[in-house]
Amino acid sequence: MALATSLSPTTPLVQAGLNPLGWSDDQILEKVYITHVHTAERYDVESLFNVASNIIRRATAVADTVAVKTGTPVGVIEDKVPLSTFDPPFLKLKHIASQMMNTPHGEHHAHQTAMSILEQLKSYSWDGKAIIVLAALALEYGNFFHLVQVPTGDHLGRSLAQINRVHIIERNRQAVADYNSLVKNLLIAVECITELEKLSTKGYDLKDVPALAEAMQEIPVAVYWAIVTTVVCVNHFDFLLGESDDRYEIANFDDKLAAVISKLKANLTRSRKKIGDLEDYWRRKKLLQTPTEIVEVLKVLIYHNEVHDPYVFDGLTRQMVTLEVFRKKHVLLFISGLDSIRDEVRLLQSIYDGLHEDPKEVKGYRKEDFKILWVPIVDEWNLLHKAEYDNLKLEMPWYVVEYFYPLAGIRLIREDLNYKNKPIIPVLNPQGRVVNYNAMHMIFVWGIDAFPFRPSDDDVLTQKWNWFWAEMKKVHPKLQDIIKADNFIFIYGGSDKQWMQEFSLAVEKMKRHEIIKRADAVIEHYPFGRDEPRIVPRFWIGIESLFANMIQKTHKDPTIDEIKSLLCLKQQQPGWVLLSKGSNVKLLERGEPMLATAADFEIWKDKVLEKAGFDVAFKEYFEHKRSDYPQECSHMQLANYPADILHPINCPDATCGRSMEIASVSYKCCHGITHNKAEIPESGDVMIEKKYAPS
Repeated sequence: MALATSLSPTTPLVQAGLNPLGWSDDQILEKVYITHVHTAERYDVESLFNVASNIIRRATAVADTVAVKTGTPVGVIEDKVPLSTFDPPFLKLKHIASQMMNTPHGEHHAHQTAMSILEQLKSYSWDGKAIIVLAALALEYGNFFHLVQVPTGDHLGRSLAQINRVHIIERNRQAVADYNSLVKNLLIAVECITELEKLSTKGYDLKDVPALAEAMQEIPVAVYWAIVTTVVCVNHFDFLLGESDDRYEIANFDDKLAAVISKLKANLTRSRKKIGDLEDYWRRKKLLQTPTEIVEVLKVLIYHNEVHDPYVFDGLTRQMVTLEVFRKKHVLLFISGLDSIRDEVRLLQSIYDGLHEDPKEVKGYRKEDFKILWVPIVDEWNLLHKAEYDNLKLEMPWYVVEYFYPLAGIRLIREDLNYKNKPIIPVLNPQGRVVNYNAMHMIFVWGIDAFPFRPSDDDVLTQKWNWFWAEMKKVHPKLQDIIKADNFIFIYGGSDKQWMQEFSLAVEKMKRHEIIKRADAVIEHYPFGRDEPRIVPRFWIGIESLFANMIQKTHKDPTIDEIKSLLCLKQQQPGWVLLSKGSNVKLLERGEPMLATAADFEIWKDKVLEKAGFDVAFKEYFEHKRSDYPQECSHMQLANYPADILHPINCPDATCGRSMEIASVSYKCCHGITHNKAEIPESGDVMIEKKYAPS
């Protein structure tokens, strides 16, 4: 059945209070929401929409050819669903179409019909209501414009076209164009409504998609305007046939619908964008949590999907290089902003240097397999940020991410890597797994000694000297306060009083130097046993007893090497020195080169500011200075060690490691140097002679 014209009389003037065009969204929502009943039942409105939209697209395409008189045939529009699988609610559609056609002109009449239709469709979803009303329009509108293109030989069709007065629209081309525009907008509005409803059913948390949450609040109002505009469209079919010229009412509703469409499209665009971002985030998160390769993890943390061949800046060669340089490598990710990071840069410089120094392999890891990559975090790049970035980049010999747009994985960096706008150094293995979420503190404390930067390495280093502090606090309890302050502290002892005095003076001179103040370093020193000689034997008895217990254990205790070093240094003249920051021991060495290093502070003082701290600069100069002092035999004499238990042990000197000669209850190693014609094997690994000195 084709559309029929409304037979209603001319609409009287409408009171302003009854015109929906003057109502706010809240007023409309209050009226339409009471017609809605929530139900789990869901009609196949998607199939109905597919069929209705196909009809309207064809019908409006035919109408366009009439409006502009092109005679161009309408292209075939493929149905989205097989008609045989779909059973449309024909009687309901005909009833609603008839109800709309018989609605008199006037905004208040259109509103009353719209409310009646909403009441009839109260158990349908919001998009279902709009789709059924659109389908009712499609049924009549499609039938009418189907008759426009009836072939000449179709006598039944030609008769139907004549009785429906199809030929009249040829005289009203502008009316056809205006009317057809309104129908197209109705289809667009319903398309937006259905798309937003689909998005809302895909399980997204509306807190994560605020635009979708906003749209869901607006959907009932949008559905009302789609329905009431459809009513106006259908009951003004006489305008299409030239029987009325009520352009004003049609134009008003068309303008209102255009505003509704604008809001729907804006929310739809923002929702799609946010959902796209969410899905991209979930994809990246999954790759980060179940990684297989470091390069892929770096891509998801840094680069957008459209970047297919990512590059980084190589600070050593000053060239851009492919991300493949990190394949099968461990990566220290230096993640930071641009402000106040030069201390961290100096710290990483010491790590970078340490990765290129001997030994090349530590704890089964090769240093050459570790790379440093700086990922600068900048919310919004400007000229000042770019200039600061370029300046910092020049100070870095390692790799640098070069970008001037938002990082693709910034949410992962903030949430999964726990970046809180303060520099961090996560460590990733070649499979891309995070083995340490922030190695910054352990690197600050231990420097390159923290290699390969696992949390377990920090634990071992922290516990490595617990035995020393436990024994030291027994004889000097007040030392606890100095350790808690986390300052640098020199603890030194020996039998040479002149050397002790000279070392004290050298440290005092250092601690008062302007460079030390500028570096915010605090240096303390403690001459062990100088003021309380009686505590010295008590301390060494405790250390020797500890060593005696450890050496008899079946499994080697990891701290035994440090205990051996201290016991050997006990025998050294003029004394021994331990440098620590808080409880973290940095250096334990012979007295002479340590005194020389402290005395030469004026030579290396600038390194304190250039390097990653006082301890790093001190150790670097010490390594240079120690070569001026010849290696001596290492002796370890245990006055309280049980003579009936003798175990061979290796030399604690890091440059030696040979088996020590046993003489009575003394251990001795000369590092491969011949003394008193002692015969040493060419390899120097093991002493071939074991002697017991007479008691």
